Amino acid sequence: MATNHGTARGVKAPTRPLPKIDCIGVLRYGSAPMRTGPHRAPRRARVSLTLLMLLAALPACQQGKKDEAAAMIMNDLLFDEGHQAGYDRDPEIERQVEDLRKRLVVQRVMRQYQTPPTITDEQVKAYYDANPDIYSTTQIHASHILVKDEDTAKQIRDELRAHPEKFADLAKEKSIDTSTAQKGGDLGTFGQGRMVPDFERAAFALKPGEVSDVVKTQYGYHVIMVTERKEGERKPFDQVKEQIRATLRNKALQEQVQTHFDTLKKGADVKLNDDALARVNPPAAPPSPAQTTTSQGGH
Repeated sequence: MATNHGTARGVKAPTRPLPKIDCIGVLRYGSAPMRTGPHRAPRRARVSLTLLMLLAALPACQQGKKDEAAAMIMNDLLFDEGHQAGYDRDPEIERQVEDLRKRLVVQRVMRQYQTPPTITDEQVKAYYDANPDIYSTTQIHASHILVKDEDTAKQIRDELRAHPEKFADLAKEKSIDTSTAQKGGDLGTFGQGRMVPDFERAAFALKPGEVSDVVKTQYGYHVIMVTERKEGERKPFDQVKEQIRATLRNKALQEQVQTHFDTLKKGADVKLNDDALARVNPPAAPPSPAQTTTSQGGH
């Protein structure tokens, strides 16, 4: 029977759960906030208790945490050594730190302009209706010539429309797409979803033997010719709507970033000499359009 000062016989009194003790917890247990108070134990007892708890918790410490702590300590020791030697004031190190600071600031600014825009269902459906030749099981065999400037691309287009039999020779001579140039620009046979959106839209609109107008992508200027076409069925809207949404979102995002770049350059009255830049830092050969699908996120 319960009394005013205890519990019923045979019933265990509730106990307060013990705090979870880990490596960090043991080290903090003897800290100043935990030691203060009118009923704190004598110093020797407190030290003994802390040592006992540390010994009990050590087996639970993971080896990875020990290695990480050791690496941090060694890093601090090496930094102190370098600081005493004056390396932290070395001009080259200061330059690299400043470069890193600039990159981090630019990344923070860029995040403001890389928020993906919202694409509505109405926009997706309108794009689907306006492009009946896209998102189907149709396959084409096509070739392309890629150059870096629009004027050259227009000259190639005009020559090929007059002499389409020269396509392979011009591709070997003019195309900067090294993965296809030596094959006469041949991309092989492919279906929807293999090419970047602007290239794909132009290619699938062509009939066999037709030469496209100049097509601009982020890799330069293309002239395309289709040599074979196998008609297929159009994919249902519900099957491709998210694919279209991603394409429109990426395109809108690129446009919004480019618009901001153009605004910044106009406001600063910056003029770039593309030829001079090319001589200083020649661009690497761009990949074939078929290798860039994933980066576009559209197909």
